[in-house]
Amino acid sequence: MKKIDRYQCEICKREYNSEQAALDCESQGPPEEYPIGCIYGDHTPGSFYDGITFAVGSNYHFPRSHMNAGGSWACRDYQKCGDSLGKELCGSGSLSLGKYNCNLNPEQPSFKRMVNWLKEQHIEITVWDGEKPIPYDEWMEKNKK
Repeated sequence: MKKIDRYQCEICKREYNSEQAALDCESQGPPEEYPIGCIYGDHTPGSFYDGITFAVGSNYHFPRSHMNAGGSWACRDYQKCGDSLGKELCGSGSLSLGKYNCNLNPEQPSFKRMVNWLKEQHIEITVWDGEKPIPYDEWMEKNKK
């Protein structure tokens, strides 16, 4: 008979041969959960999504992962597919916001439409500031033109 020692990440349940590998995995922490209604995007002219404003619509954490595969609502200014709101969510493999997701223009029509829709739904609005969500009114005060 052979004894096998294994170590397991308490978050994702992956098993490792060494304690350090399991600790390294755990150090990633749980997936980020963003508040529903958190507006984000990149309105920088020429950026891939410059005419779209997003807002977090769902958070989905895979039980065996450190990943959030949440979905987002989208208001699009010039794309032919229109807005995705309500039960229509869009998204990719993961929802992970960073420093490039905070380049928003409060005067952009897609931004105004998203804000109005969230207000109509009575969803508390926050805005991604590059590091964390902040209350909409606070963000607007910082971004007065």
